[in-house]
Amino acid sequence: MKEQIEKRFENLIQLGQQLINQIRRNEYGTHEYWVDSNKLTAYHSWIYSVNNFLNFLSKANSLYSSEMATLLETKDVKGDVSSDVVKKIYGLLNSAFIEWKEGFLERIEYIIAAETFDDFLTHSEDYHKSNKKIEASVLASAVLEDTLKKIALKNSISQNQSLEPLIDELTKNNIFTPVKAKKYKSYVGIRNSSLHARWDEFDIKDVGYLIKGVKELIEDYI
Repeated sequence: MKEQIEKRFENLIQLGQQLINQIRRNEYGTHEYWVDSNKLTAYHSWIYSVNNFLNFLSKANSLYSSEMATLLETKDVKGDVSSDVVKKIYGLLNSAFIEWKEGFLERIEYIIAAETFDDFLTHSEDYHKSNKKIEASVLASAVLEDTLKKIALKNSISQNQSLEPLIDELTKNNIFTPVKAKKYKSYVGIRNSSLHARWDEFDIKDVGYLIKGVKELIEDYI
């Protein structure tokens, strides 16, 4: 995913540079204020692609999303497109790329993880409501494992260990308290029973407990 994000940045920056290079100069040698009206579609397409991309990468109230929102509301975008706006958006895109490479934007893997977890947990909750213990536990267990590993990655702790030792490691590093670690290990117990098809070792209420616990893990640590 990181490679795809970087490639998208590069493509949009390259296209933006091409569009800037196409802005004509007037008799004074400076760029005309309005871009070529015959190429408006290309400029609008690029502008809205940049907006969509920056909103995907950054928080809703970040500098990038708020600045793009301001620029999109100006008369210099809604009809004809001014060369000034094109240059400002190009600069914004370049700045975002630098920030992203330095890790100062919201880390994309956690954004994507949160969205994926939400989808899986929604399905798990639906199965739980339908009293489908097996299906609900399998999905929630998958999210539990991924969540714990994402928390470890976020805190520079090795993921190459089973879940209980991983929880112990997170506790040693003061990420989890001992009380919470004990609770999280109980989730792992349900997950292990589900993983090995030992369905009689837990009931539908236990699955509800697991789902609720995984949601709390995501909200508190991802």
